[in-house]
Amino acid sequence: MLKKNELVESVTETKNANAENLDAVAMILRQAGKSADEVAALTTLDDADRSAENQFSGEAPTIASLFGKGRAHEFQVGTFSPSPKVAEVMGNSLDFLIQHKKAGTLVDNDRMLFREEIIAGLCQIGFFGLAIPVAYEGCGAKLGDLGPLLRALTFVHPDLAVLFEVHNFLGPVTPIIDFGTPEQKKYYLPRMARGELLGSFALTEPGVGADPSKLNMTARCDGEQYVLNGVKWPITNVIYGGLCVLVVKLEGHDLKPGRDSAMILFEVPKADTEHFRMKRNDLTAFDYLWNARFRLIDYKVDKSCLLGPPGKGLAQAFSSLAKGRGGIGVNSAAKTFKLLAHVILDPEVQRQASGNDVSNEGTGGWVSFRNTFGNPIGNAPRIQSWIGRAVCHGLAGRVLGDLCFRLAANGIRDETQGMIAKVYATKCLLQTAINCYQIQGGRSVHTDERRKYTRACANGGSSLDFMPEFPIENYIGENMHEFTIATVYEGPNPVLADVGAPNAMTRSIRARFLEPIGVAQVGGGWGLVPMAKFGLFVAKTIVGSWVGSVDLKGVDNPFPEKQRYVRSGLRRNRVLGRRILMIVAKYQKTFMDQSFLLGDEGGVFDQLCHNLASMCFALSLEKPSPEYLKVAAALDYEAALRMRGNECAPRLQFLWAEIGQLVMDPSSQLHRDLIADIEVSDIPLDPRFMERYI
Repeated sequence: MLKKNELVESVTETKNANAENLDAVAMILRQAGKSADEVAALTTLDDADRSAENQFSGEAPTIASLFGKGRAHEFQVGTFSPSPKVAEVMGNSLDFLIQHKKAGTLVDNDRMLFREEIIAGLCQIGFFGLAIPVAYEGCGAKLGDLGPLLRALTFVHPDLAVLFEVHNFLGPVTPIIDFGTPEQKKYYLPRMARGELLGSFALTEPGVGADPSKLNMTARCDGEQYVLNGVKWPITNVIYGGLCVLVVKLEGHDLKPGRDSAMILFEVPKADTEHFRMKRNDLTAFDYLWNARFRLIDYKVDKSCLLGPPGKGLAQAFSSLAKGRGGIGVNSAAKTFKLLAHVILDPEVQRQASGNDVSNEGTGGWVSFRNTFGNPIGNAPRIQSWIGRAVCHGLAGRVLGDLCFRLAANGIRDETQGMIAKVYATKCLLQTAINCYQIQGGRSVHTDERRKYTRACANGGSSLDFMPEFPIENYIGENMHEFTIATVYEGPNPVLADVGAPNAMTRSIRARFLEPIGVAQVGGGWGLVPMAKFGLFVAKTIVGSWVGSVDLKGVDNPFPEKQRYVRSGLRRNRVLGRRILMIVAKYQKTFMDQSFLLGDEGGVFDQLCHNLASMCFALSLEKPSPEYLKVAAALDYEAALRMRGNECAPRLQFLWAEIGQLVMDPSSQLHRDLIADIEVSDIPLDPRFMERYI
């Protein structure tokens, strides 16, 4: 613990030097009894977050809706309106990929990668340059244009969507566009647009995941070069001859500990050398992507490879992560609907629809032919409610992901909303996967024989001659890792919900009120003036949560039901803002130790997830379609229940069950819109075709 005279002297020096707010945070944390390591970690992340915010313009809509007068139109996703060039490249890319998938020539099973001719063909079409400005040989697509493409790629092959996300959003395309010098943009972006350099992003290290303040890979300044040492593991899409963004700790720049991070543009060698070693990881997810670990030993790069200013690597990484989380939300929603398709659709009906002469003796897929107690399992209210809940959450998760893209495209950093998009959609995906696993029962644990024999061939087997004529495929059981990893990718859900989101939701409040109070008290005073200001802010927020109006100006297609649900959502946000302030006011200096109270497991963040999901979905409605209004009603009622500390009620179960019945009905709009066109694999337990398997 610092002595009082030392604290006063420290405060005086801070004021005289006009130091950053971060110095005040460090002093307050020390006064609260935090160790040097804890102070370094917490202040490093806080500094990175604040710096990342400075790279965007505009107020975060979510924060404004919690503590001020939220404006509904700021939560509108808008319309999908790509330029003719972007639309052409998207369409040609999907057509090319679908043709190869149908022909069975999409992936190289020997190497467990996409075939070289697939990558080459996508390069020629312009696929890898979609998000790159036209000035650098790209198509100039806006982030808001790319949500539908990611959904489509997920249906073609989920690893394609991950490849596209990593190349563009995490790195290196987005960081170079945001932080690169004119020379770096001119040198790298055209090569990436042509597909000559496939991109990856290297933040994670052994022991460094959720807390990136503990980076061990170093870049030591040595004249006109940086000397790199360290390990990155595991890194998705890092390939020999690609371009990887390294987040490292700088040495030789006289930077303070915790403020010494940087980004380095690293052209991956085309082969191992004495200074570089890489080994592909054998993962249970991302089967057809190159995921690897690599070590750099006194590897030298030119100083021109520094991306952005020294000391801002983590801030820039957080900026890119915020933009990338929308993609995870979009992908997770697409996988949710693909899961539903695998328990609802009949593959024989699909074959018949495609022109093949196949008899159709059944009326549906798994939920129709599997019987329980004399009835199809799909008739059970519990199964219907599971499916209906997945539809509601999947639709809302998709909208949240698209909104995340739209905000980023407009230069607005709503960090809380990005975390909500990711956490809400991935929790929906995981819950749906578990429910579909249970619906299929023992079938879910059967080996996917097509994958099994494909892997055997890739690992040195003689051929695919042992593949059965009718191999049993198991999309649900074999892909549980794919569904689960979504909750970890770009920040584990518990970390985002219990640490990241509370930090983001309260950062401005702490900077405006708590830090001045803390600095005054550290200096020996009472801090009465900043305390009074904080008290006034709390009072205004509480009154506003009771009597404040909501702003529905600018809402597109404002029919009555839509207005009602949006108005309810904005009002609930004000109540949540009041609850946040009460917790902050209660704990003040020890707030970050108690931040989980705002997190998941029924906390404010969990309630905010459901409330924003409801409100944003309602805003996305273009017309009062009865089936989609039923979804909006279920989401709104669930949000209201969560605000009261409840997760469910009979009325909500009935609503979910009705929606589940609709999506299982081929004549319904929900069925046609969400799952009708998704390709599903055969059902080996279907009694119509047992001779295929026995």
